[in-house]
Amino acid sequence: MDMVMKMFKNSFWGILKKGDWNNENTDEVFEPIINFLVNHKDQYIFDFHDLMSEFLYELDRKEIYEHSINQEQFNEEDFLNQRAYVLTNGNKYYHDIISLIKPLDGELKCPQLLTLPAKAWSIKNNKSIEKYPHTPKYNIQTKSNTKYW
Repeated sequence: MDMVMKMFKNSFWGILKKGDWNNENTDEVFEPIINFLVNHKDQYIFDFHDLMSEFLYELDRKEIYEHSINQEQFNEEDFLNQRAYVLTNGNKYYHDIISLIKPLDGELKCPQLLTLPAKAWSIKNNKSIEKYPHTPKYNIQTKSNTKYW
């Protein structure tokens, strides 16, 4: 199982690259990713969601927030959406942020990423997004990573 997750971790970034990042319509940006996930088993979508939650959790650090630029007043929801934006920019950017090589930009947010797994599952199973049966492995809410706050 560990080897499978490790391989999937590497493919997580490739899945995000499938987004139409040059499209100005945010709904259409994620369409290729959703279409990709819809063509996989539910467990694959849940694994993707678990990995996304792990990466968001790892970015949930006071030092990352304090090292960021263009931050107004601290807002937990904004910080979550800023962390989501980091993931949409790939593995290297993620590692640059987590290593404090680059500052997180408080003006750049991507809340749409947070509902992506549930949306893909909903389409695949022709059920309401509210019926999404999976709870991700990690709590993604800001300050849930108590070790770093």
